Amino acid sequence: MAEKNEDKYKQFSNKLLDWYDIRRRILPWRAAPGEISNPYFVLLSEIMLQQTVVVTVIPYFFRFVKKWPTINQLAKADFNEIASLWAGLGYYRRAKNLHETAKQILKYHNGIIPNNKKILLSFPGIGEYTSSAIIAIAFGGRANVVDGNIERIFSRLFKIETPLKDSKHQIFDYSEKYLPLERYGDYAQALMDLGSLICIPKNPRCSKCPIIDFCEVGGDLSAKEYPKKGVKIKKPERFGLFYCLLNKNGDVLVTTNKDKGLLANMDVIPSVGWYEAENRFVEKPKFIDVKDSLFNFEWQIIDSEIVHTFTHFKLNVSIATSSIKKDLFLENSSFAKNYKFVKAKKLKDLALPSIMKKIIKQLEHDNIIKC
Repeated sequence: MAEKNEDKYKQFSNKLLDWYDIRRRILPWRAAPGEISNPYFVLLSEIMLQQTVVVTVIPYFFRFVKKWPTINQLAKADFNEIASLWAGLGYYRRAKNLHETAKQILKYHNGIIPNNKKILLSFPGIGEYTSSAIIAIAFGGRANVVDGNIERIFSRLFKIETPLKDSKHQIFDYSEKYLPLERYGDYAQALMDLGSLICIPKNPRCSKCPIIDFCEVGGDLSAKEYPKKGVKIKKPERFGLFYCLLNKNGDVLVTTNKDKGLLANMDVIPSVGWYEAENRFVEKPKFIDVKDSLFNFEWQIIDSEIVHTFTHFKLNVSIATSSIKKDLFLENSSFAKNYKFVKAKKLKDLALPSIMKKIIKQLEHDNIIKC
């Protein structure tokens, strides 16, 4: 029986790899079939691909490797430059994690990405999937690489009725058994491509699947129902009030967020925090020292409102606007080192997260600023 299963596993991987050799996607961080990829390219692309689709990542990948061709150059880069180049890719903590990982690799590993899963897991932002992908794709090591595409494939192969959130360990065990004896990187990327091109979520192209003979739901109209979903939980809502302060020239007050949250180290229009209960009308913004009389000016809440969706919650955005005639408060205040006025036309040159771009677009639409 064991021997029969071994033959089945071998046939599975052979058919999949034969398909990959002909149909694989050409991606800038990939090596040709049978070859090992540049470890830096793999690490960079895998961090960029976390919760982001390939087509979005490609231009950012090109920009990064043009600016910093090696991980050592990336490690020595100023983070503000990294954040600026990352702007628009989202999930900005990844940029900070990427830079910190590069610095640790330079400092503790002589600039060489370690071929060691335990060490990789010690780097910020690198978990089970990313470490396995680096081991398999960058070094050709045996590693069970399981992402969302691969979970979908194996849930259909074995017609797993348990909702995905409760069947991940089962899927991982199945995928472990089907690992080939060689070409681990190609095999992992073959599964990724199969999930992206053939075994897609809504309308799987089963007739074109190279491993349909192994699939328990292949060709069945029910295939799109796998993986099974649990009860959908509504995303919680939060409310945030952002302050647009203009000087006499129409310049906008901006700060670099020092918090460790979603917008860490990004340029932002100041806000008072994001509340689970609606709290839109605040007389004075909390980023200002209210003891300083220079900050005693009125804020007006504009009617328009933005809703921005993050991975785990929705943020309802309200915007307060005000203006001052003098910039003296920055010169005389301890806040001067953290805040600056930026010309409205220059806002788009900053390392702005997507939510800030929405706010600026709204302010421009309402003729509050002129970009």
